[in-house]
Amino acid sequence: MLNNSITQQNHSSNETLPNTPEMLHTILTVLYIIELAGGTLGVIMMSHQLFQRRSQSVMTIIIISLLVLHTFMLLSIPFRLSYYILQEWKFGRFACKLASAIIYLHMYTTFTFYVAIIIIRLFRLEFRKCYTTTWVTAIWLVGALVVAPALLSNYGTSKTYHSSECFQFHKEIQDAPMVIINYCMIGILVTVCAVLTIIQLFVMYRLAVKYWPDVNSHVEFRAQAKSFFFILVTLVCFMPHHIFRVYYIQNCHLDKDHKLLPYNEIFLALTTMCCLDMLFFIAGIAH
Repeated sequence: MLNNSITQQNHSSNETLPNTPEMLHTILTVLYIIELAGGTLGVIMMSHQLFQRRSQSVMTIIIISLLVLHTFMLLSIPFRLSYYILQEWKFGRFACKLASAIIYLHMYTTFTFYVAIIIIRLFRLEFRKCYTTTWVTAIWLVGALVVAPALLSNYGTSKTYHSSECFQFHKEIQDAPMVIINYCMIGILVTVCAVLTIIQLFVMYRLAVKYWPDVNSHVEFRAQAKSFFFILVTLVCFMPHHIFRVYYIQNCHLDKDHKLLPYNEIFLALTTMCCLDMLFFIAGIAH
């Protein structure tokens, strides 16, 4: 009788507990739906605002590049949603690799443009339009002609994966070259972000002391506050993924049941939340 009651209690408790994989898939689905809706709205609103202003400044060129980046990434989200909802990949292996590569290309290229915005504002750099167009074009060419082909030709090729599965290239990360590349990218992003955050906070502190109490009425402080917004996006969207990535790399070989993989996907999905930057940026300007 005692054993039967314990079994019934365990059975009833198991029924009340949520299925962890399903819960994580639900979280991923909700995140990507929010990003698709909010990101699309932000791109449309910022594009409309830039069209009305008809500005050709350095910042405008960078913002347009961010809008194009976000658009490419947003186009890949419906494929991810299809996979997480149906729990089956139906678009072929190349499309899977392309959708996987886009999210990483988007993250690091977006971070590069964020750093450019922050540095230009911090040090009050001025460039001619032709110079800005040249280095922005160079970034696009390097990404499109060098990084993307290299990533697509090597990503997910050294191991065997089921055709109905996608975004599960966890076996690749155990290879020594991939471990080194990941640690380098983590080190660069964390270091750059930390240094820029310290400098930005110091500059804002000096301006706040200088212009107190009418801080918000000064254009210089508002410009630095806008730069700090991009640092906040980096801290919120990119930093958690890279911190978890260290833990994931160190414990991936011990994760026989692949329980860490959905958590890695959630932190990766969090990086794409940066596509909401234009929506929040416009809301901040309106405020």
